Amino acid sequence: MKNRPLLFIILGLLHIAEPIFKVLYFKANTGFSFSLILNNIFQMNGIRQIFEFWFLFPIGGLALFGVKKWSYPVFVGVQVYSVFTHLNYESFTWPYVSNTPQWPSLAILSCNIGMILYFLLPEIRKPFFDKDMRWWEHRERYTLRIPCSFSSSNNNSLQDAEILNISLSGAFMQVDHKNFKQGDRITVNLSFLDEHISLRAKIVSLHSFEEAKGVGLMFEYETIWEQLHMTKIIKIISKATKKHYKQAMAA
Repeated sequence: MKNRPLLFIILGLLHIAEPIFKVLYFKANTGFSFSLILNNIFQMNGIRQIFEFWFLFPIGGLALFGVKKWSYPVFVGVQVYSVFTHLNYESFTWPYVSNTPQWPSLAILSCNIGMILYFLLPEIRKPFFDKDMRWWEHRERYTLRIPCSFSSSNNNSLQDAEILNISLSGAFMQVDHKNFKQGDRITVNLSFLDEHISLRAKIVSLHSFEEAKGVGLMFEYETIWEQLHMTKIIKIISKATKKHYKQAMAA
């Protein structure tokens, strides 16, 4: 959740905790013991009632935390379904067992309806559909010269190069880019201290970095173990970068 919009975090947490709010409301409104309330809740019949009580709003909360293309329709779908169930609510039936739906759910629902209307604005809903708008997903990039080698489908022989900056998602590699174009795929062999890794990468740009011409790479992890290994290497590079910076400042 790091650096996500605060509104998403707050509403997401409220969604996930909504079943607990209902239980606490039952407790305050009836005076029954928690054991009796939970016993009654667990005696609900039907998958639909169980889903509406325990899972409907938490699914909306998880969708808010996701902020992906699938998140917006899921979040809106949860609210539409919830509006439908509230409009067709029968007194003293589950999930509220009261004359009218409980105020915590109505309060969250009111916020959600307002938020749906708000996110109908094209500029506001962009983070769900435009990856570049989700600033919290941008990986920290470390500037450090790292020797490497690579091979491509056009040339299987290993060629030497140098990485000038790197993150978990990709890197800038200094190389003569005349023989490359966007979309080409290469295999990069990287060694740093005692760690060695070979990764598939896609060339996503041809540009310059600090007046050095090269290619922008996006790593294409084939297994989770590759990503975990690279995460370890990035942590080592991070420490080395900080150490190098302190030494440069002290000089």
